[in-house]
Amino acid sequence: MPGPDFIDMEKVSKYENFLNEVLRVDLKTTLDRRDELYNEIAQYIELQTIMGKLSAATGGGEDDGDIGLGTKLKTRVDIGSNFYVQAEIPSTKTFTVDIGCGIWLQMTGKDALKFCDKKLFFLNARADELTQKELSIKAQIKMVLEGLREIQKIVTKEPTPRNEL
Repeated sequence: MPGPDFIDMEKVSKYENFLNEVLRVDLKTTLDRRDELYNEIAQYIELQTIMGKLSAATGGGEDDGDIGLGTKLKTRVDIGSNFYVQAEIPSTKTFTVDIGCGIWLQMTGKDALKFCDKKLFFLNARADELTQKELSIKAQIKMVLEGLREIQKIVTKEPTPRNEL
C-alpha cells in the first residue's frame, strides 16, 4: 500500500486531461457562441435604430405602419473593410429582413419592428442560457482544480470569510 506522501500520477493525468481537453474546450465554444449571439443582437438593435431614424426623418410613425412613407433614400453602404459606395433606395415602404436560415422576407416598417422585438427577446434569452452554461463550466473547472490540489497535496491558504467584521 502506498504511503501518505504517494501521489497517483495517473489520476492527476486524467483530471488534467479532462480539464484541458473537455472543460476548457466547452468553455471556449460556449463563449464563442455567445459572442456570435451578441453580434447578432447588435445588428438587430442597429436595424431598430435605423428604422427609428428613418421614421423621424420622413415623418412616419409606428402607429400607421408607414415608417418610410415610400420615399426615395440616398445612402452609403459598407461593402467591407470600411469601403463605402453610394446607393439609392427607390422606396422605403418595405424592408427586407433576414429572418434566419438564409431566408429574407419583405415587411412593412411596423412588422419589421415587431419582428425585431421578438427576435431580440429570443436572442437575449439564448444569450442568458449561454451565460448560465459558462458559469456552470467555470464552476466545474474550479472543482476539478480543487480536486487536483487535493490529489497532489498542495496546501493553499485558507480563504478569509468576506462577511467577517
